[in-house]
Amino acid sequence: MSLIAEDIRVTYGKREALRGIDLTALPGDVTAIVGPNGSGKSTLLSAITASLPFQGRVGLNGRDIGALKSWELAAQRAVLPQASRLAFPFTALEVVRLGLQSGTAGDKPEVPMQALARVGLAHYANRTFQELSGGEAQRVMLARVLAQVWAPVEGGQPRWLLLDEPVSSLDIAHQLQVMEIARDFARAGGGVIAVMHDLNLTALYADRVAILAEGKRLAFGSPTEVLTDDILSRAYGCALRVSAPPPQGVPYVLPHAAAV
Repeated sequence: MSLIAEDIRVTYGKREALRGIDLTALPGDVTAIVGPNGSGKSTLLSAITASLPFQGRVGLNGRDIGALKSWELAAQRAVLPQASRLAFPFTALEVVRLGLQSGTAGDKPEVPMQALARVGLAHYANRTFQELSGGEAQRVMLARVLAQVWAPVEGGQPRWLLLDEPVSSLDIAHQLQVMEIARDFARAGGGVIAVMHDLNLTALYADRVAILAEGKRLAFGSPTEVLTDDILSRAYGCALRVSAPPPQGVPYVLPHAAAV
């Protein structure tokens, strides 16, 4: 069982945003997608989630996603977009319940509160979504997708978290919290694919890393294999050094322990 993307191509007008990308993600792993702005990271995730037209093939647990009904997809994978907006004054708990209704845990009414507690927001259950800060709203949306695939393995099949920049609005402690949630989901037998910008967090938490540049896959492998001076410098178009402090005693902050 795995999530496999083969020869994925996406075109916007005359611009080829993705040019034949292959990616295999395994249950038990956190697979990160990194690269510079405009490299195609979110576009690749959108193709994997079938939220935009693409050429190629995406297989989910042995079945082509084109052959799966929407409810079958919702039961197997949950998607966290970059940003979410709500026009109605739902409470945080009501938002999380939307995920419960999309997944297969509808007979477990306790799950939404458990999901809110998992992201550290149980005491915000009755606040309206519009009252939340950007980071709080992002964590509520993470609780929603967790509720959708609450059991990482269901009926012997892995379930999947597909996360687009899940830590973009968060402080360091909450970034670590969210990545621990992703890591725990994978440890329990589920699969995680996350679009990431922070290379340090990627190195700490990812089992496999796909580096994109200009719509192509530049490298794929373990963090130690692909997060190198040469590959990163080519991907980002600037001189980068791995595991080297900045010159002249300039301070820098890096969470060395992957725990909160």
